[in-house]
Amino acid sequence: MTMTTATDAGAPGGYSRALGLHICDRTAAGAAPRSLRQSPLNVRQSDLRAWLDGDPEFAALFGLACAAGVAPQRYSLSRAAEFCRRVADGAMVSEACGQAGMPSLATVQWWTQRRPEFAAMLASALDAQSRRLADEVTAIADAASPETLQISRMRIAARQWLAARLARQTPEVPGRTAPAETDGWPAGLVVEAAEF
Repeated sequence: MTMTTATDAGAPGGYSRALGLHICDRTAAGAAPRSLRQSPLNVRQSDLRAWLDGDPEFAALFGLACAAGVAPQRYSLSRAAEFCRRVADGAMVSEACGQAGMPSLATVQWWTQRRPEFAAMLASALDAQSRRLADEVTAIADAASPETLQISRMRIAARQWLAARLARQTPEVPGRTAPAETDGWPAGLVVEAAEF
């Protein structure tokens, strides 16, 4: 495999999308941006700054890679599956990120961008969490009484808000249809609390 360098990338200023992705992958793995000059990539800091100013997509990806590189976590399918299992079991993504051996939030975002299989697993885990919230709402509504109506409404509203937020956080996965934008539950699910 031939390594693309800044001098032979062929694009104005030596930049190419492949080179940008390689720079981001190295950065996410913990390499300092200034080490790019001494690497086989031979990227000068002035070139890197010009590329960041000239390509918003590269700038966004590089920023995410820098955040992930602060506490780099090597990707493995078993670690990714364990993370998604914890999310599916009810842990919020940020909560799962704080657990021992799990990736940081920035690393999760990086993996979502660069690993399609992880994006698909995370989307399924968030979907499972939304279904769990729907089951909780049913249980809360079934257990409501005139004395607990107000607190039940509050609990239902909190879960409704969380389910809508999870739907917006679910990564886009090729071949998977995105849920419709709603202010509450995902499309097709209506929850009402009636007076007794």
